[in-house]
Amino acid sequence: MDMTETVQDFPKAFAVWFKHFSRWDPASFHGIKWHWSSGVMQPIGTVLRIRKEKVDRNLFKFSDLQPITIHFDGSIDRREVEPTREYTMDLFFARPGDIVVAKIDLKNGAVAIVPDQWRNVIVTNHFAVYEPDHSMLVPKFLHLIIQASFLKAHLWRNKVGAEGRKEVKLDYFESLEIPLPSLPIQQAIVDRWVKAQREIREAIEKVSILEKSITEMALKDAGIELYPLEKRQKSFLIYWDEIERWGVEFNRWKWKLSELLLSHKHPMVVLSDEAFINPTDNVLLSDDELVSFIPMEAVSDKTGEIAAPQIRKCREVKNGYTRFINDDVIWAKITPCMQNGKCAVARNLNNDIGFGSTEFHVIRSKDKNRLMPDYIWTLLRLGHLRQAAQRYFIGSAGQQRVPADFLANLQIPLPPVEIQKTIINSVRKAYSEITCEREAAEKKSLEIKAEIEALILGTKRIDI
Repeated sequence: MDMTETVQDFPKAFAVWFKHFSRWDPASFHGIKWHWSSGVMQPIGTVLRIRKEKVDRNLFKFSDLQPITIHFDGSIDRREVEPTREYTMDLFFARPGDIVVAKIDLKNGAVAIVPDQWRNVIVTNHFAVYEPDHSMLVPKFLHLIIQASFLKAHLWRNKVGAEGRKEVKLDYFESLEIPLPSLPIQQAIVDRWVKAQREIREAIEKVSILEKSITEMALKDAGIELYPLEKRQKSFLIYWDEIERWGVEFNRWKWKLSELLLSHKHPMVVLSDEAFINPTDNVLLSDDELVSFIPMEAVSDKTGEIAAPQIRKCREVKNGYTRFINDDVIWAKITPCMQNGKCAVARNLNNDIGFGSTEFHVIRSKDKNRLMPDYIWTLLRLGHLRQAAQRYFIGSAGQQRVPADFLANLQIPLPPVEIQKTIINSVRKAYSEITCEREAAEKKSLEIKAEIEALILGTKRIDI
């Protein structure tokens, strides 16, 4: 189903009676075409009752209260507040099962239901708390309506206020007419959504399990093992000659770079002995010649491939960017790109040279007949290795990077090229299967979303 059909199909130029004007912007006249009978359409406010239960600060310590955060997808989290900090604004209770609206972000769908097991949930005046009428409404049904893409778009079109502080007014929200079929029908739609979410979750978990296991299994079959990433006890003793660098947390880890990857079948080598780390290249092209440009977003963290290279004139990128050539491995060094697995082998570069983000490390095999680029890629894509790399982060929070010496000092097993090829082929084949599984999961998610929105809109009926 094409969900664009859910809004009124107004042409760019259209006429509106003056008596129908409530505001001046044309987009606000684009409504929702519900496909329910008029008998089930009711304003949201008819099934919600405002709750304004002020917290008596003389009876409750702030540490006994639970502030919350509501996200655009309608999820709700407990908000962590520093022990020394308290809210000075008036606070109001939101009871289990209540529907809470974040006023400023209602336009984005920030509406949530307080979980049954949560106690002493509190909000400020920036939120509105409603008690649902259970005789007419299954609260989760309303939640699904608000999260529907067509209703979110409708709310966005009807925000008002100063630029930067636009919001959907509560009286407008409460006046919106929505379908309120019988409780069994509402519950049936909710049950279908719950079942669908379980199906999507299972599909995603299947992909996640495959991703975690494929490389480890391929390496294990080739006689390569991963050393456990274990920490020492809270209090620990370490010898002076074991200290690689200062820091309690750094030295709490038991493992060394020489132990991350182990093999009793193949020789262990230091990566920088077999590959150049961040080699420098002279640019021998004219300024007008075209080269490949690889921004960070062009590298897929799902497939480990360059998905969307750009073509630029050499003069635009020859200064201030990372340089690499065909068969170099580029590996993101900054958080969160490194943890997410942004790593690729550069191939099919325009004029055999590429430029990219300064947040890439470049690894170039000194002898591809001894150390294959795709084998380097296989190792650097390991979740095990990416987790270990976080121990070596330098820089401030949010801008942490893995230094080049992590790669330079990393010890890796070096099997014969034929075994490297076997590992690479096994991993590449598995990644291809994972891509198919992921695409199937994403397709299923879109289909289910369209189905649920069709049930809400009324273009599809549900059997009960």
